[in-house]
Amino acid sequence: MDQLYENRALVEVYDALNASRDDFDFYLSQFPSQPCTVLDIGCGTGTFALELSKRGYSVTAVDPAPQMIAAARAKDAAQHVSWVTGYVSDLAPEPRFDVGIMTGHAFQCLLEDDDIIALFQAVAARLNAGASFWFETRNPAAQAWTRWTPKNTRPPIALGGGRSLQVVQEVLNVDGEYVSFKETYELSDQDDPLSSLSTLRFLTLDRIEDLGRAGGLRIGSVCGDWTGAAFQANSPEIILRMDKDE
Repeated sequence: MDQLYENRALVEVYDALNASRDDFDFYLSQFPSQPCTVLDIGCGTGTFALELSKRGYSVTAVDPAPQMIAAARAKDAAQHVSWVTGYVSDLAPEPRFDVGIMTGHAFQCLLEDDDIIALFQAVAARLNAGASFWFETRNPAAQAWTRWTPKNTRPPIALGGGRSLQVVQEVLNVDGEYVSFKETYELSDQDDPLSSLSTLRFLTLDRIEDLGRAGGLRIGSVCGDWTGAAFQANSPEIILRMDKDE
């Protein structure tokens, strides 16, 4: 998790930065019917976990950032979700879950093969037989990072109380699968902007399949965008359902 989100000012506007519902709507359309148990990995401020809980799912939500979990716990109906500060490997082996989910391209923050395999193994060990793990990663062939430039800066995001947030992105280095970039956050009620340096990994579908196999998961389905279209070589997303090996 980027240390930036330990900053309280940005934790408070995290939901505004991640307001799109395309991914939530897609995953909800794919999930088993409730009641079933869901493991939300890298849950952030808990928006999706709370939505799932509201719809009748039993949800355990995990995030390594204490500020994120604190913000999630402060939301309405938060008492209906089990919140955990930490990683999947910190969870007890029981009870197991009917589905796992990792949204927000959080998968791309795992920079080493060993980290990805460890995640897959930890998830597989906590899924029921026949359960699946859903997540997405940007397709490297689409080269999304070429649009992360100051000249492509979007209009400011409106916040509560008349405040606004301007986000400026700038790619610093592209090295094979790894893209390093800077994000600057200009809050209208703060004089000094905040910034972060991050690196994301862009893996191909074939490479993810290899790592999944090493971690006890196999690809069950793959889509190329949030409409559920079939994955193509130039699709913007790689949206995966990985099934537990029996």
